[in-house]
Amino acid sequence: MQRFEIINKLIEYYGHKSYLEIGVLKGESFDVVNCDNKTSVDPTHPATFKMTSDRFFESEAKDSKWDIIFIDGCHEREQVKRDIQNSLKHLNKNGTIVCHDMCPPSEMHLLPRYCNDSWEAFGYFRKTDKNLDMYVVDTDCGCGVIRKGKQTLYTGKIESGWEFLSKNKTEVLNLISTEEFIERYKNEK
Repeated sequence: MQRFEIINKLIEYYGHKSYLEIGVLKGESFDVVNCDNKTSVDPTHPATFKMTSDRFFESEAKDSKWDIIFIDGCHEREQVKRDIQNSLKHLNKNGTIVCHDMCPPSEMHLLPRYCNDSWEAFGYFRKTDKNLDMYVVDTDCGCGVIRKGKQTLYTGKIESGWEFLSKNKTEVLNLISTEEFIERYKNEK
């Protein structure tokens, strides 16, 4: 299951109408997302707004909101944390955030040009915000889903590096399989 399939399933299930994509690259996801109103932000690739996500959120009106926001820009932990924090401020009621590259499948994927340490940002919110509902679908380098709701906080430590992640990813990321994701969203609300 690819990231855009997860995004499209969430759009369909929740009836989302507005979509913001942070980090476009070649437009592989943006082009196939089925949403009425789409906006993109990327400092180096073709996008609706050719700027960093920090600059975009600073310049965006506080009342600008989206139903679904896809974060796939800079994969550095602190940047992903800011992107999640800013996205939460600009998320409509009943909205959804999807974060790509939250479950690197190998040690090589921890390199900056791949997933980097972005998963640690997801782990930070799993430890600190009980008013979110969060899980990562174990597919396509990990697709993290964040919605406002309730979660049992992860209470363990978070350490950088492959050894820790490979042993603790199920608990830290609240990891689910693609089958569990499909089952969760197959029935009518």
